[in-house]
Amino acid sequence: MEENEDNSWFSDPTRNETRYKIIIDNSRFPPFALLRESFREDRTLLFPRMLLSTFWTARRIPRALIMRGETRLRFAMDTMKLWARTMVKMARVRLEIRGAERIDPASTYLFACNHSGPLDSVIAYMSLPPPAAFVVNVELTTVPVVKYWIEKSGCVLVQQGDGEGEIRAFKSMLAKLKQGRNLLIFPEGYIYQGSGLAEFKRGGLYSAVFTGASIVPMCVYGAQDVMHSGSLHVTPDQRVCVEFGEPIQTKNLSRDERKNVEAVVFERMLAMKRALAAEWKCSGS
Repeated sequence: MEENEDNSWFSDPTRNETRYKIIIDNSRFPPFALLRESFREDRTLLFPRMLLSTFWTARRIPRALIMRGETRLRFAMDTMKLWARTMVKMARVRLEIRGAERIDPASTYLFACNHSGPLDSVIAYMSLPPPAAFVVNVELTTVPVVKYWIEKSGCVLVQQGDGEGEIRAFKSMLAKLKQGRNLLIFPEGYIYQGSGLAEFKRGGLYSAVFTGASIVPMCVYGAQDVMHSGSLHVTPDQRVCVEFGEPIQTKNLSRDERKNVEAVVFERMLAMKRALAAEWKCSGS
């Protein structure tokens, strides 16, 4: 973590993602609880409308039920892409995507992205040039319709703190990358609200080293201004940038770099985030 930062948010459940878990755990029906709280908090009704659009994707489930194999996988991924695009549009995000030309659609990638706000995962997913599956915390499956699309789109579920579960997730990542499927991972493991990056969780990035897949450092900046962690309120018309860094060819790394690949990716992503932060400061965004 960065020094000299105000990290008081870390232990305050009302100011970090712990709040969402508290709402979900204390409710018999999490979707209704989240919707109720969002109506109370977001007087613009933007976030309640975004939640309703999420639930509305359930109307596509009957079509998916009669599909099998690759056809259903592609349909689920298309549904998630459509949903993400709708969410970004409803929030009226002023989105800029940089570096997409660096991505070769014929290659297999592990996209590694920072995590600074609840909506940056949605914005990152919408911005991906090729289809990819999330590596996500199993807690996201508490909302039934979200659980369905997460499972059918080939996402890898991780139960943090469960050693055996983390090993299963790692093996699943290896299998998917070997099959030529792209993955999107958030190596910080949680929403970090500091100016730098949180220490990366070990494990996930090594799946690219073992399979020879390239790692693409990604940075989403500005999403923290659209919706901060712990909030159920959306601030519209915010500028957000998604930047794709130069892919890291894991096959070309030295032995030491392969062994410490998380440090290599960390430095690339930190430099990207700092550069964007400086740009925001200069432009007054």
